[in-house]
Amino acid sequence: MAQQTKVLLVSGNENHKWHNWEQTTPFIKAALEEDSSISVTVSLSIESLADEELFTYDALALNYCNWHEPAGLSERAKANLIRFAEEGKGLVIVHFANGAFHYSLPEAEASDWPEYRSIVPRVWNHHGESSHDKYGEFTVHMTGEAHPITQGISSFAITDELYFKQEGVVPIQVLYEAESNRTNRREPLGWLAQYRNSRVYQTLLGHDEKAYEVPQVREMLRRGVLWTVHRL
Repeated sequence: MAQQTKVLLVSGNENHKWHNWEQTTPFIKAALEEDSSISVTVSLSIESLADEELFTYDALALNYCNWHEPAGLSERAKANLIRFAEEGKGLVIVHFANGAFHYSLPEAEASDWPEYRSIVPRVWNHHGESSHDKYGEFTVHMTGEAHPITQGISSFAITDELYFKQEGVVPIQVLYEAESNRTNRREPLGWLAQYRNSRVYQTLLGHDEKAYEVPQVREMLRRGVLWTVHRL
């Protein structure tokens, strides 16, 4: 019997419903739990990171952005997230969670936490060139980098937001990409990194439920979680 992997999925934020977290959260949970070895607990409070219960989980998946919410993370939540990584637990960053706790957030500049840019390899900067193509269909291509997360997966079509010019200096291994109509180049959409003792899987796919109707997206998300906890 496969070892059980417990995942804490953090979503929420009343101020940013147009990123569809209310719709995507159950789809993410269902996609992960298609693997019977994965169990998911959902929290709609980012401050659940401040609880000691955080350390009962094997992996943390963030589907959260503090849009128009200047409070930011409490010091306890920040310390726990760092400790979680020090313990080598898994970190998964989904879609616009890469926009959280950033000095460029409208009405939420005070939430800025520079360490988040080390945890999350590539982030959205509203003061820079970060943007996305018009929501619509595009084709995702594997890079050819051999990795268990993408092994056996071919190019696939998806209806989603194609992010580009995300910022960061943390070394990454790009797994898949798509050609932007605005930049006229292939933009990375999923990659791997290391933060302290944690493996990090970040995917920019997942704006709404349509993304999670794609079997390859669900499969890579499951594999991504298992890879972060060294079970793939």
